[in-house]
Amino acid sequence: MPRVLIIDDEEDVRDALCEVLNRAGFDVGVAATSDEGIDDLRINPAELVVTDIIMPGKDGVTAIREIRGEFPDVKIIAISGGGNFTPDAYEPNAIMTTAYLAAAREAGADVILPKPFDRTAFVAAVRALTAD
Repeated sequence: MPRVLIIDDEEDVRDALCEVLNRAGFDVGVAATSDEGIDDLRINPAELVVTDIIMPGKDGVTAIREIRGEFPDVKIIAISGGGNFTPDAYEPNAIMTTAYLAAAREAGADVILPKPFDRTAFVAAVRALTAD
C-alpha cells in the first residue's frame, strides 16, 4: 500500500488521521513540524503528504512549496481549520481558512480540505491521489 506522511503540529489530529489511514490499509508516517516532515520524506519517500497549513515555525504553505521543489511527484493534501469564523473572533491581519487553503492550492496542493472534514471523503481523496 502507498506510504502517506501526515504533517500536523496537533498530536490529536496526527493520531486521528493516522488511525483512519491505517485502518484503510495505508502505511502512515507522522511529523509534528514542516521541517521534520521534509526530513522524513528524504529518508522515507511517500506518495502523498497531508499537511496542516497553520503551524508554528514553517507554515504549511511554505512546506508545500519546498516539497513541490524537491519532490515534484509527491501528491499533497492541505488541511486547515485556522482563521476567523465569527465577528467576536476577529483579529486584524488574520486570514480566514479559505484564504489559507487558497494559498495552499496556489503553492501546489492537489486537494484542499477545511477542518473538520468527513473521514470518508478524506480517505476517498487519499485513495484517488495514490491510485496508479
